Amino acid sequence: MNIKQFSLWLQSHKSIVAVVLFLTLLVAKFFWPFFLYDVPLGYDPGLYRYLFLQYTESIKNLELPELLPWASEHPPGLFVLSAPFIIAGLPVDMIIGWMWNLFPIILISTLALIIARREGKTIGICVLLIGLLSQAYFDGFFAMYMKAYVSLFFTILTYYAAEKHSFWLVPSALAAVMIHQQTGLILTVSLGIWWVLSLKRSWSDKKFRRITYVLGLAGALAVLWYIPQWERAIWSPLKSIILLRGDNAPAGAFPATTFYVRTMGVVLFLGIFGIVVSFGKERGSLWQLSVLVCAIFIVFRLVFYRRFYLQLDFFLMPFAAIALVWIWNTASSRWAHSMLLLVLIGQAVVGFQAMELRKPRFGTYELSQISSLPEHIEPDASVIALENISGMWLRGWLPLHRIGAPGLFDYPEWSYADWELFIDGSNEQRRTLLEELEEPVYFLLTPSFSRFYGSRANAIINDPCLRVVVDAPLLQSVCSQD
Repeated sequence: MNIKQFSLWLQSHKSIVAVVLFLTLLVAKFFWPFFLYDVPLGYDPGLYRYLFLQYTESIKNLELPELLPWASEHPPGLFVLSAPFIIAGLPVDMIIGWMWNLFPIILISTLALIIARREGKTIGICVLLIGLLSQAYFDGFFAMYMKAYVSLFFTILTYYAAEKHSFWLVPSALAAVMIHQQTGLILTVSLGIWWVLSLKRSWSDKKFRRITYVLGLAGALAVLWYIPQWERAIWSPLKSIILLRGDNAPAGAFPATTFYVRTMGVVLFLGIFGIVVSFGKERGSLWQLSVLVCAIFIVFRLVFYRRFYLQLDFFLMPFAAIALVWIWNTASSRWAHSMLLLVLIGQAVVGFQAMELRKPRFGTYELSQISSLPEHIEPDASVIALENISGMWLRGWLPLHRIGAPGLFDYPEWSYADWELFIDGSNEQRRTLLEELEEPVYFLLTPSFSRFYGSRANAIINDPCLRVVVDAPLLQSVCSQD
């Protein structure tokens, strides 16, 4: 094949080539941490592992698990849906391993397919490109916001079904709401507004009326689903939205807005511009309303407003793709196209540099230490982490033991002042706190512990009430109750 023939083939197959290219780059982007670090990502893999195992074991007996209050705050949808697969033999470590690396690619590909059917093939392909360039989408993946991503998957299926007036929107909407409260809130508000706006023009449609009744029933079922954890999972977050705003609102773990303006400013500009362009075609779509709901939380700095960066970025992707195609078609000169390509390449370079900032806070060595702990402790032993990073990993890899950590779990029942006394107090003060606990009690020693406390760690290690366990990263309490 000569150059001319190859050029003609490329021209006739450019869509397929673009899809293959973008998917290949997406695989490279989301799988490089898997091969580079060889450890589950994020802050919560231990939490996910623990909840997957708890729900699986209970559902084997056709019941839901009895969880402590901190664990019951997490919606059960993802864990209930996953339980049959784990029971059938799917390893839970595979779910928080390579399957998690694959899921963002599945999600963005599903979004691209839906948008391609809605807006056209070219715009759908450009969604893949925008997903490749997005830093917020990668940050959410690296932090392992698994519930949010799975809920977003069911949310876009709901939107697709809703616009088709398909009954499939009911189970997909229920799944989204029952998997993640925040994404479920975006879906509920957006779909509710869109449905009300559609009543006048669509009420004569019998299918639309039936779906309306079914949605009302589904809403009632969702309320019943959350009743067991109503106070901590529903009422408390809603009350926080009303009472916690501005400087009083906890921001959430995402970086500041300025970080995303610097690292993905081109993508944000395209998304905002695409919203404006889309108003020429339609107003009040589910996609537009979702952007609006996310923007309200961010602009007014409502509770955990930075967590909405992920969803805002995700729902802006189709509009960024619309803007990209509009600019390409409107500025049709080669010079303009070259400039646009250079801008996109520059955005990709900045995004790659920002990706390099993301490194796991927990390593394979520390995880192997935790995995080996059952060989050194009694089956009824309690293990307490002395800093917040290790606690979640302990919880996931020692699911049958009682686990404690500062501010994370309900054990031990120490206040913040009690923890300060244990870390920086005298031997007598530590002894008083340890006497409240029933043996056997161990404290975890990891590199995270040493990094967090520095020289202050020596006072704990050398305390007479704590004995170093041979061949294990543990201190055993010798002052607790027999």
